Amino acid sequence: MTDFLVSYDLIKRKDYQTLWDELERLGAHRTLESLWLVNVDNTAKELVDHLASFVDDDDKLWALELTNSHYYRNARGGTNDWIKNNPPSR
Repeated sequence: MTDFLVSYDLIKRKDYQTLWDELERLGAHRTLESLWLVNVDNTAKELVDHLASFVDDDDKLWALELTNSHYYRNARGGTNDWIKNNPPSR
């Protein structure tokens, strides 16, 4: 399993709920307004391709693999616990 940061910009439609519901179904944790951590057994491309079915064609999605070389400040509550329970593989 691999940890990814997922970020997005939804262009026309401002209803993020279907995307949020799918991220939550995948066990993702919201760290910032439009940044989520998710641990899945997929590549970044597979993850983006999957999430693309929950947004419009002109919306922007980005998945980046999280590594042990990361740092953050003032993330939402629960972020430390999520990373502790889903440590990066590299």
